[in-house]
This record gives sequence, C-alpha cells and structure tokens, in this order.
Amino acid sequence: MIPATPEDRKKEAFRLFEDGRYLESLQYCQVLLDSGKDPAIEVLAATNLFLTGRLEDAEAAFLDLARTMPDSSYVHSYLAKVLEARGDEGAIAEFALAVQLDPTNQDALRSYAGYLLGHRDFRGAVRVLRRLVHIGRKSSDLRNLMRAQIEIGDPEEALAVCAVLGEGTERSPEYIEALIRTGDFTSAAEAALTLYRTTKDSEVLRKHLDALSRYDPASSLDAYPAYIGECPDAGILCDYIRLLQSTGNIPAALEATRRLLAISKKPAYRLMECDLLALNGEGESALAAYEHLIRDELATRNDLEGLGRIIGKYREFLQSHGDPAGAKKRFLDLVSTDVNVASLTGTARFFLETGDSTEARSWYYRAYRADFFSGGLDYARFLIGQGEDRECEKVMLYILANVKKGADLTRVAAAVVDENAGMFRLRRLMDQLLLRLEERRQHLHSDGLELLAMAYFITASNALEEMDFAGCKYLCLAGMDILPTPARTLRLEDFLNLVRACKERSVTDRPTLHAPPQKKKKETVPPAEALIRKLGLTEPEQKILLFLQAHRKATEMDLRKVLGTRRVVGMVNLLIRKAAGQGISIIEKKGVGEEGEVYEYTGT
Repeated sequence: MIPATPEDRKKEAFRLFEDGRYLESLQYCQVLLDSGKDPAIEVLAATNLFLTGRLEDAEAAFLDLARTMPDSSYVHSYLAKVLEARGDEGAIAEFALAVQLDPTNQDALRSYAGYLLGHRDFRGAVRVLRRLVHIGRKSSDLRNLMRAQIEIGDPEEALAVCAVLGEGTERSPEYIEALIRTGDFTSAAEAALTLYRTTKDSEVLRKHLDALSRYDPASSLDAYPAYIGECPDAGILCDYIRLLQSTGNIPAALEATRRLLAISKKPAYRLMECDLLALNGEGESALAAYEHLIRDELATRNDLEGLGRIIGKYREFLQSHGDPAGAKKRFLDLVSTDVNVASLTGTARFFLETGDSTEARSWYYRAYRADFFSGGLDYARFLIGQGEDRECEKVMLYILANVKKGADLTRVAAAVVDENAGMFRLRRLMDQLLLRLEERRQHLHSDGLELLAMAYFITASNALEEMDFAGCKYLCLAGMDILPTPARTLRLEDFLNLVRACKERSVTDRPTLHAPPQKKKKETVPPAEALIRKLGLTEPEQKILLFLQAHRKATEMDLRKVLGTRRVVGMVNLLIRKAAGQGISIIEKKGVGEEGEVYEYTGT
C-alpha cells in the first residue's frame, strides 16, 4: 500500500531505488509527479527509466532536465550513459561536460574513463584516470590508469605510479605488462609465474612464457610444451608457433599449428597454417589450403577486412610460385568472380603489382562503386599515386560528404593528412576536411582531435605561403587549443614556429583575437510552419505539434484520438529529441494521469 503523505512516498521511491527495485521506484515517481513538479523526483524518475532499459524515454527525460538544470553534473553524466547505451556519439561531449561541471564526481569520471577505454582512446583516458586515482585511490582505477599509460607508450610512468600508489597491484597483469614493455623480462617472468600459480589465469601464463622467451629462448622452447599440456590455450599455442618459426623450426611449428586448429579454426589460425606450409616447401598443400580458406571466407563474408589480408597472402604466394600466366588465371578464377570490396581491391592490387595500371584502375573503380568508403579510399590512394590529383580530389570530396560515423571520418582524415600519400596538397579537399572535422569537434576522440590539429597546421602553413598572416595565426591558435596530450605527430612548438614566422614576415601585426564572444540569447521558438520545416517533422508529428499549440496541454489519450494510433509516447519522445537537437524546447512532460502521460506546449 502506498504511504499516505507525499514525503513518505518520496522516501519510499528513494528506498526502492537504493534496493535496486527500479521499476517500483519509477511507479512511485510517476504518482508523485502527478501532483506537481519536484526536481529530485524528476531526476530519480529519469534514472529509473535508464536503469529499467527504457532508453528512449530516459533520453527525452534527461534532455528536459539538461535544459532546466544545465549545471548538473549528475544529469549530464546520466544523459551521456543513455547516449552511450543507444550508440550515440554525442555521449563523449556529455561525459566531458559532466566532469567539467564537477571534477570530483567519481561516478561521472569512472563512466567517462570506461567509455574512453572502450573506444581505445587511451590518451583521453589517462587524464581522466589520473584525476580519478588522485581522489578515489581505488586499485581498479589504478590498474586502468596503468593500462592506458602502457597503451600510449609510457610503461615507465605506469611503473612509477604503481610504486607510489600501487599497493596490491604489484602482481597485476598491468604491472607485468609494464615490466615487459620496459625490457625487464626477468622480473616480468617471475612476477607472472607467481601470479599464475595463484590465479591459473591463461593470459597471465601467456605473459610469463612471452617474457621468458625474450631473455631465455632455449628454456621457453621447453616450457611451452609443458604448459600447453596443462593449459591448452589458443593464444599460448599461437605464441609458441611464432617462436618456433622465428627459430627456423618450421616442421615443429606446422605440427603445433595442427594442434591449434583442433582447438579453434579461426581464419587467422588457418592462414598461419597456409603460410607455414609454403615455408616448409609444401607448395601443393599450401595452394590447396589458401584456396579452401578463401572459398570459405567468400561464402560467409563475415570479415571483409580479414578476407583482404588472406587474399593478399594468397597473391604473394602465387606470385612467388609457378608461372605468371597460370597464377593470374587461378587468382582471377577464384577471387575476382566475387563482387565484394575485398576481392575487387585485391584484384586491383594484383594487376598493379604486375604492371598493368590500366586494368588496376578499372578494378579500383569497381571497388569504389561497390563500397564508396573502403573501396573509395583505396581508389583515391591509387589515383594520387598515378598523378591523377583532380580525380582523387573528386572521389575524396564525395567520400567526405557522405561519411556519417565519427570513426569513419577519422579514417578519411588520416588518409588525407598522410604525408606519404600527398592528398594534403589538394586545397579544396583540405578546406572541406577542416569544415567536417570542426562540425564534429565535440564528438571526436583523441586521434580525431590530433588529425583536426594536423589539418589546422597544414592549412595554416598554406596561409603563411599566401601571406595571410592573420589567418595563419588564427589557425595555429585553434590547433594548439585542441591538440591532445601526449601528441604523436605534432608539438605545440610546431604551431609557435608558424606564429613566429607570421610576426617576422608581416608588415603590421594585426590582432587575431577580438573581444570575448557574447553569450547566446535563448532561442525563441519559430512559428509552426517554420518549425515544421526546421525539424523535418512527419505528418503525425505535425499533428501533435499543431494540436498542442492550439490546446497548450494534452494527455496521451487526447493525442491517440487525434492520431488514431496507440504509439503516441514514442512519437512525442522523438519530437522532443528532434527539437532538443536544434536547441529548442517545445514540449514538456507533466507526469502521468488517468489518461496516460500529460504533455504541455512550452513554445511561445
């Protein structure tokens, strides 16, 4: 039975939440919100929506709260969690805002660090984890910090942090990996063996054997078979095979590979067998194994990137065995009859390596038509290599205009600024790349930010050549502002050198920075017709908007009658999100009544 007073109901809602009974807590929240607004209950209700898996409703609720409580670290942190769960790249910007608003919010810091680690943005994660370790002192956070430091190439710092703060982590996998990366293989092997005897973790054993092989290969050759009998792990077997191959014992490596394939028939392991058969002089068996593997992968198409690597190995094998005419026929008959981007680009490379650039161009173009992104990047690289700059620019501009995902945009940017390819010389392409990266700046990870900084640097260098000194200085300041630390390819000094050159060459040193920007005024809601166009509303959404504008308030049942459907809640949520995406608030939820959710029009 629900307690009689609102205060008792509020306490019960929080008690149920603390007990993990989120659905029941949500029901109490809905009852409480029927009788009036309460910011604490609104936040609790939104959190319950997230924890019960109602992500669309949770997103709409937290968007509302972010407008009414813009300085709440908690609200922005949970909005980020909702966006992360929905696969929305906007999560990174909300996490960053949450920790900026409250650098002591451990839950926000931990969630943000987890998000960055999950996206392999180790440079970004290091800064967040340093703050978290400093205020939280949890061993799990410290281990994550060590992992991130190792991944960015700073294992010495990982060991130093462990020495100061690492009580209880001296035998962790991260500590062992840091020892390996610093070249202390003996200590790493000893620490890993001690930890393995306690945990029986195969990954720890793998580190022990890896470290042992670095300083005592002969002992490791004896140790691997003994431990494989105790722990027949695919990763350990794979390392053992590579060790045998490095020592020239190909027959033993091949025998170990057959044992590996009895555990797992992953394409990478089957490819290993193909390569070893070729190295062992078993040409016919190797040929059959390569072709069998390719047929299987063509049938499934589970991993086109992996298929591309397999085709590349097969191409190398054919080119080094037998007559060229026979190799060409076999390759074309097996690989080139299948229309997928890996086969098409693989065929293009085959012709390019045999000196037929005309035929290679034709196949690269087909790959571009089959997959504008992956095939297009390969086609553009081919074109720039052939001196066809204008055609390369056209292809890259098309890719740039149509790419959607942040990770794909980062790949395009990496291709453009690659010094070896030379696409950065194409001015129109550089200008468009800069615009696209700037549009997505808040959603970029560290790699993307460094590529944006590189784009600023290249464009600034061009501006200097053209004697646009003010433009050059502005671009340098913008590049320094977003350059992540530690940077891989650029330094702050690179930008400063350009600024210095501007000051030395210019006749008058005009200021680039002006008065600080004024805060934007709150956007007013445009008239209905303009709003419909701006938000791209569907016909049902237009009906919702016009009905609420006319009546100011409506229930779920009212809107069901207007639309002739029961799917009102989802439509309203989507309408709220569309408006929020444009920085406009037009509809607020006012709780739940006997006729379902209550909505109020908040526009002017």
